[in-house]
Amino acid sequence: MIAITGSAGKSTTTDMVYAVLKQKSKLVHTRGNLNTFTYLPTYLLQLRPGTRVLLLEMGMKSLNNIARQCRVVRPDIGVVTNVGEAHAGSLGSLGTIVKAKQELIDGMHAGGTLFLNADCTRSRQLTTRRFQGKVWTFGIARSADIKGENIRYTTRGMTFDVRIRNQSFSFTIPHWGNHNVLNALAAIGICRAMGYSMKTIQSGLAKSQPPRMRLQLIRSKNGRLLINDAWNANPSAMKAGLTVLKNIAAGTKRTAIAVLGDMMELGQYTRSAHQEIGRYTSHSSLSLLVTYGKYSREIATSAINNGMNQNRVIHFSDRARLLRFLKSAPKNSILYFKGSRKLKMEKIVNELARSSV
Repeated sequence: MIAITGSAGKSTTTDMVYAVLKQKSKLVHTRGNLNTFTYLPTYLLQLRPGTRVLLLEMGMKSLNNIARQCRVVRPDIGVVTNVGEAHAGSLGSLGTIVKAKQELIDGMHAGGTLFLNADCTRSRQLTTRRFQGKVWTFGIARSADIKGENIRYTTRGMTFDVRIRNQSFSFTIPHWGNHNVLNALAAIGICRAMGYSMKTIQSGLAKSQPPRMRLQLIRSKNGRLLINDAWNANPSAMKAGLTVLKNIAAGTKRTAIAVLGDMMELGQYTRSAHQEIGRYTSHSSLSLLVTYGKYSREIATSAINNGMNQNRVIHFSDRARLLRFLKSAPKNSILYFKGSRKLKMEKIVNELARSSV
């Protein structure tokens, strides 16, 4: 029984683990975003004689959701990818998010194996005092048991080395961004705990694919590159995506345009979170910042207030006008799309991909 939770990256990590384990094991795993207690019976009913692994992404929008799942299926292996701002609106505070992720640790089997993100500040608020098993850390910036090194962007994804117990192994993944390297480190830890060889893990991760609308690179009919990252949005995920945009634009020498929509479900942090993204983009190498929606106007205003040339910032409230404007973007541009689910920004991406204008 493997359980993966976190404010961001849990779907990608789950898909990475699945890509490795399916090579040699019969398993049942979470599909799409059907990851709360409500859907747990669906996966239990799929179990058959010979099934070796139940791989569950554990999501939540309230306290006790992960705890309820763990009372039914107590994890042998658990991962908290990170603790961020997602669902702060429904949970009320960042401290409550920490408590919700703690439920996985408290719900694991005694003698199990737990993986935690050494680079995530809020993950360090999780306690393992009551956990009677092995704890492994993964990270890039800080010291960790599973450490990513020599990270490089390529036109097809990321290459990096992984150091474990003074041994180094090379990996390639068809995903972009340091945050996806962190997801891969967590996946590597899980697969190692399952007894898989590094050769098998390398092969599986090289064939893994990004979940739908998570940093999907699409070439439009007229030559523009579109990055569809429109599944959902929170400040940490938006910053990670903007970093990917910056690196791909630099590598391809294309004009970088960010199209950023509202970030919802942030409650009392809504205004400050959008202002934070504005400050972040003001110091970036973006050629153009385009914002769309009700709350994202704060991103545009904050970017200008923090020094970004106002001629490089434009806000839209109307989808049709936004689409007409984007169709006039330079043919050599790369456009990054990020916003909360309610905005359905993938529809804009799809229309641009089909457009010959």
